[in-house]
Amino acid sequence: MKTITTYEELVQDLIENKVTMVNPREFRTILDNYDKIESVDGDIVECGVWRGGFSIFLALAFPDKGIWVCDSYEGFQPLKNAKHAYAKERHTNLVTHNAVGPLAISLEEVQTHFKNYGLGDDPRIKYLKGFVKDTLPTSGIEKISLLRIDVDAYSATLETLEELYDKVQDKGWIVFDDSCLYETLDAIKTFFNDKGIPPYIYHPQTGDRLDLNVGNYTNDNSGFPAGCYIIKQ
Repeated sequence: MKTITTYEELVQDLIENKVTMVNPREFRTILDNYDKIESVDGDIVECGVWRGGFSIFLALAFPDKGIWVCDSYEGFQPLKNAKHAYAKERHTNLVTHNAVGPLAISLEEVQTHFKNYGLGDDPRIKYLKGFVKDTLPTSGIEKISLLRIDVDAYSATLETLEELYDKVQDKGWIVFDDSCLYETLDAIKTFFNDKGIPPYIYHPQTGDRLDLNVGNYTNDNSGFPAGCYIIKQ
């Protein structure tokens, strides 16, 4: 088991050992707002975990909260199985849906990483295996204080919001790792419009309110930084 004394050391270790691809600024967002998140009743849920690094960080940072580690553990769902059609989806089954990666990481590997950080036998941690549209409706998740969505696709982002948004408690956080991707931002805009939610998200570092309708879309991204968030009212 690793011996780590500060969260800064933990983040550095997770990045250097390629247990996460998340940039250090997104970890900082959580630490800077720790008390706000901690004070909200409910579990922490991450959908889309890759090798589990950010979930490991959350499990260690919030020792009194249940942790849900949700992933297909076999890459992206084939587009033919997606609940919502989206013409501009980039993640196709021909590229990423396979058992060996680069983004398809097995449940067993993720559990090994948790064990390496002293979380192998922690009863708070629940692993949910499968595509979100299949697993979330019967997951047993009840109350959420922090929902982190990192599924990189339009339909999966929308599916996650449809299933879990109402379980996020008042003052609870929803963090969009992929707010930098145009397909994710389109899913957020669709959901917000359907629910009558004001079309704003918050900058992960400055906290500035960003208007969803002024993104500068390119072939690769949405014009917004990764890790934008909302606080449920």
